[in-house]
Amino acid sequence: MTGSPPVSGVAGRLPVLSDSRWAHLLMLALPFAVIIVGCHGLSHSFNAFQAGDEGTHYQIVQMAVHQWPRPLLGSYGAWEGPLVYWLLATLALPFGGSLVAVRLVVTAFSWGTCAITYVLFRDRLHARPPDALALALLLAISPFFFGQSFHVLTDNPTWFFVVLALERLFAYVQRPAMARLAAFAACLAAATLMRQVTLWLLAPGLVALLSVPVPRRRRLTGLGLLVLGIVPLVALLLYWGGPLPPGAAAATSLAVVHRTRNLLLSLGVVGTYGVLMLPAAELAGWWRRAHDHPAWLATLALPAVATAGLLAAGVFDSVSSFLALISRVNCPQLAGVSLLWWVLVPLGAAVTAALVVTRLSDVRSRLLVSALLGLLLSAMANQRWFERYVDFPILLAFAGLAVVAGVPLGRADRLRWLVAGLIAIALFLWIA
Repeated sequence: MTGSPPVSGVAGRLPVLSDSRWAHLLMLALPFAVIIVGCHGLSHSFNAFQAGDEGTHYQIVQMAVHQWPRPLLGSYGAWEGPLVYWLLATLALPFGGSLVAVRLVVTAFSWGTCAITYVLFRDRLHARPPDALALALLLAISPFFFGQSFHVLTDNPTWFFVVLALERLFAYVQRPAMARLAAFAACLAAATLMRQVTLWLLAPGLVALLSVPVPRRRRLTGLGLLVLGIVPLVALLLYWGGPLPPGAAAATSLAVVHRTRNLLLSLGVVGTYGVLMLPAAELAGWWRRAHDHPAWLATLALPAVATAGLLAAGVFDSVSSFLALISRVNCPQLAGVSLLWWVLVPLGAAVTAALVVTRLSDVRSRLLVSALLGLLLSAMANQRWFERYVDFPILLAFAGLAVVAGVPLGRADRLRWLVAGLIAIALFLWIA
């Protein structure tokens, strides 16, 4: 009788190593380590898109260091909340609060964000460990995250608390313990004290509270926790006397046309990631259903046509974003708007409508779709549109929706993830 071929010790351990949580977390640290070493411990700088505000933010951090532990509550000339500057100052203070120290703190927050994202995909959304790693890496190198990881900017520390809030919320959906919802409320408070518009986190929080079957008394307790989570923001806004700190740049007009422009631009990002991230089987199913069911075709067509009409009405103006840069490169225009926007914005509207119709039966998808809708609405509150305010959370939402789609992920899906990663790397090298 022929015995089984011997398996070497290394080969026998490979499957375990390939799914090792710690190995994956170390792999997530590699892109950050490469840049730290290449930039001599971040003592050298490089260009990153929309990273020109580093000098302003570092000056504010220095002000926070000089009056630590008292936080700066206003008159610091930026839109962000005070907590982000207090945290950066506190964590960099043992190292003298130098520029390099603060940059390294931001990098640590960035790696922590990706690590929590990996846990979210693997443990809460039940992605295969290799898929969880691939998606976390994709988020790590995404256009408005990776370059910002090595500068004194406020985006990535904010995303740390946003992702941690969502991880705790999905943990609550798995097992409705009040401690998990309290942790979500604490992260909600932290995120909104760093960037006020992250109040959109309240949307999935309320959906989770209403979706989990718990006794009425516990639901009321949970509602009280969510209210407590926004009390710090409300108190801060009352202290400021408005949505921005005293001393911030004067507000521009928030006319309907500006709110509409912000929504349309954000839908363009939705269209981009919808094509790159949603499973091919799901997209193909939508296409077949549109051929067979006129009502479904109308569901997709009506929002697409409506947004195209808004584009034709001329609500766009000059914006600063990767998509805007690409749209100016040998791209024909229609009614003064790049053809790229004419494709992506209606596509984003159609994708959003399709998700609302098809994905609300599953509680995990319901939370992700509600987060996406809340984010789109929050984009309308900004005075101007910055793609970095929406790019990372939209990509996060679509990565999660890909995992919980209920259809098998195939080679075509992972190939599109690879294409998205290569595009992100190319954009990083182009700007740097």
